[in-house]
Amino acid sequence: MSLAAAAFLADAPNRLAGLSVELLRVESPQAVAWALCDFCGRELELADCVVYLMDAGGGSLTQQAAWGPKRAADHILESRIRLAVGVGIVGRCAKLRLPQRTADARLDDRYVTDDQPNLSELAVPILADDVLYGVLDSEHPQADYYRLAHEHAMLAIAERGALRLRQFTGG
Repeated sequence: MSLAAAAFLADAPNRLAGLSVELLRVESPQAVAWALCDFCGRELELADCVVYLMDAGGGSLTQQAAWGPKRAADHILESRIRLAVGVGIVGRCAKLRLPQRTADARLDDRYVTDDQPNLSELAVPILADDVLYGVLDSEHPQADYYRLAHEHAMLAIAERGALRLRQFTGG
């Protein structure tokens, strides 16, 4: 188990309360995405973290924020990719509204290479009241990196983000 993920889960109520306070300060869906990436990357000590938000119409997702190598500067993405719902691990997560994890991307035909190839990926839905707002995704260069603790932690973080995103849509 990841020590950072285990430590996060052991103190999840306090850490998530801090995230909720931080999210109250942001004033746009894009700012929520950046706050989620920064928080998730920092708290779980991730090599990479990206937030995809649903595009108008709900047929695709676009990268809005990143933590790690894809981040060119503070709150600036080096490049953005758009994925159709159902395509890739992220798109599959969005379609099923369930976490998707791969232990070895070389053996997973769902895997879509972004800025650099990685071996592990974990994607969780950003979901509240059966409304999908996006996907919180992380990749790692080590095979079989992500554990259930990562999944639980990322789901809790994504849920807080969804609750804030819901406020921007009038929900």
